[in-house]
Amino acid sequence: MAPNGFTRYIGYDNADVFRNMLIESYAAAKKNGLFFEGRLPMASTTEISQAAGYAAADLNDERSVKSGIQSWLSAQRLQYSAEAITPLLMEAIRNCSANGKNTYFVLLCWLMKYLAAKPSVILYIGTGTLRELYFLLIMSSCGVRVEYVSYGMDADFDKFPHKDKVQTMDGAMSGAVQIDFAHIDLSKAAQLCEMRASAQQVEGIVQRLDTTAAGIFEDFMTDRRTRVVKHGGVFTEDGAIPVYCASLIGYDDEAVYNNMLLNFKEGFAKSKKQLIFIEKPLENPNAEEIRQLGSVNRSSVTQMIDELALQIKLNGDPVRTSLAQTELRRLLNSLYTGNPTVVYNYGSKFISWLYRCTQARKYAVQYEDIPLILYYGDISQSELYFLHYMSRVGFDVLYITPNKLLLDITVDKNLDNRMQIFQLPQTRDSGSYPSKQIKMKVNTVAYSAERELDTMLYSGDAGIFRDFQFPNSQTVTLRTTLEEIGILWKQEARFRQGFATSGNLVTVPNIFAKISGVRDGNVGEYWEEVRSRLTPETILRVKENRQAQPGSLDLSAYRGFYRNGQIDTERLKASSLNRYSYLPDRIQDMLLFKLQEAVDSRFLKLSGDELMCTVMHFGLNLDKEFMKLLQSFDFTKQLPKLIWIDAVEQTFTMEECIQLVLCNLIGFDILIYTPTGYKNLETFVSADAFEEHTLNEFKYNLEVPKFKIPSEARSSGLFGKLFRKG
Repeated sequence: MAPNGFTRYIGYDNADVFRNMLIESYAAAKKNGLFFEGRLPMASTTEISQAAGYAAADLNDERSVKSGIQSWLSAQRLQYSAEAITPLLMEAIRNCSANGKNTYFVLLCWLMKYLAAKPSVILYIGTGTLRELYFLLIMSSCGVRVEYVSYGMDADFDKFPHKDKVQTMDGAMSGAVQIDFAHIDLSKAAQLCEMRASAQQVEGIVQRLDTTAAGIFEDFMTDRRTRVVKHGGVFTEDGAIPVYCASLIGYDDEAVYNNMLLNFKEGFAKSKKQLIFIEKPLENPNAEEIRQLGSVNRSSVTQMIDELALQIKLNGDPVRTSLAQTELRRLLNSLYTGNPTVVYNYGSKFISWLYRCTQARKYAVQYEDIPLILYYGDISQSELYFLHYMSRVGFDVLYITPNKLLLDITVDKNLDNRMQIFQLPQTRDSGSYPSKQIKMKVNTVAYSAERELDTMLYSGDAGIFRDFQFPNSQTVTLRTTLEEIGILWKQEARFRQGFATSGNLVTVPNIFAKISGVRDGNVGEYWEEVRSRLTPETILRVKENRQAQPGSLDLSAYRGFYRNGQIDTERLKASSLNRYSYLPDRIQDMLLFKLQEAVDSRFLKLSGDELMCTVMHFGLNLDKEFMKLLQSFDFTKQLPKLIWIDAVEQTFTMEECIQLVLCNLIGFDILIYTPTGYKNLETFVSADAFEEHTLNEFKYNLEVPKFKIPSEARSSGLFGKLFRKG
């Protein structure tokens, strides 16, 4: 809406925004102003008779015209200036038509009718004549705000000598915006107008303060007065609202972290500050909450957002209500990407969650007290947006999780970098918020020095790593030439191209290749090459012809451990199906994670229930001796090896294929020797998972020699249990 003056609209950039502006102007005009659509009505006989009583005797005599205007203003006790009106009126008499007397009486009647109403605003939508333009200008000269919407179709405007007194607003669009003014809800339009006006009053009232990792808990405990004074301000009851908005992701020492969180929450409970504690995911609005929102016009996104904001009423605090409305509009507009339904869903969530946090629409927060929203644990995108929203409304916001896997989403959804993000070095599942003190351990000076040296020495920058330094790994399969396999085969992971470390995660470059055929048909060299690949860490398997075993697997026990393609690893870990419960947690967690990775990899030609259940079944039934090998596997050093020799005509079983994929994802180097060139692992394994090298001759009915694993390795009988029959 334009300020006081005369504004002409001939175009606009956004139809929704412009429509809402016109509706607001209409509401203001109906409340304390004038609205004209099309043409100003001609004067009635009675109005002309009344005007004749104040008419000038000589239209060419300025004093006579002014005297008539002044007499009428005095009779009506109106405080307008006859000196401002008279020159424009006389100019209109000369310019508008050959019949100056007619123009005079028309304008005089309009002034006597409409100026007497003491309007604050005029909304005129149409193609104004020159006479109407003079009328609007005269009203403007009397202090009335004039909104003139012509869409550029007012040819008489070119004849208007006072164009310099009119502010013309243009835009990319010029088509007339259709509005049914007769059916506009004036009450709602007035509320929208009031909401927009109040938004200007609260702009900048909420100020985010910076905190530090060391002082984060102390800062959140301080009240509003202390914050204002600390940062150089002067405290007033209706002044700025200084808030903190921060997150603490990861943990350091388990006991210190546990007790720190527990002490903070208990200390906060003893203070006068209000704590809104969230540990479980916020549920979507229920039917009753949606009903309380009322109907919202979804014909335009802008109108929908505005009407959603109007639903917010925080009892007893108009400032916070205005803040909540203003910031909701701002946030929803920033989240709109073309789908109005998404915006509505966000809006309904934020409003419902706001009411829950403010205790069922009863807002009792005093200005000297800034309430804290403490969110602990795993968090969704919507919940992060909500925390940002509440910070802008005037709440302290603190998000805590020891799980550093949530760092990426926290950073990605950090709107305008409002949330300060502090990281601690360790990571684990969030679990529950601490409820009991943990007995502390005190580090000696020597121990602390050793830890500091350890941190400096094994940072990864120098390529030096502590034994079993990394609990988590991801693999990248190397695309190599056949010759490169011989070079890389006995090379430690840390020296291979693609090796990288980041935090507690190490990227392991490994080999997964099938060699089909025999070079030049030289069988002796072929077996010698296989022999050269055998290392102390090698598992050698020879494919044998065997009859298919009758019956099918009973996989029903696994169906309760996944949903929507996601394995419930925590439930599976705690169940009787977990045959690895005796292993350290880091090994169990890694194996269960690899099960999910095998599902997500698309390496297996399985889908749905079969994919989920068979991966869990065969992945949880690897031999115990394989677990021993896995425990000794250091991701930065020599990789374990798996060599298959397949000289028969049978393809690999589903079990063998699933376990091959798991070995690849864990970090094994894998070679499949297939002198026949026949299909084997392709039955269930996608070609994207491995590299195939084809030599120039194929050999059939070969007898595989009795290879011997190097002496320091486990016996072939031990390794032979890796993939069990059946």
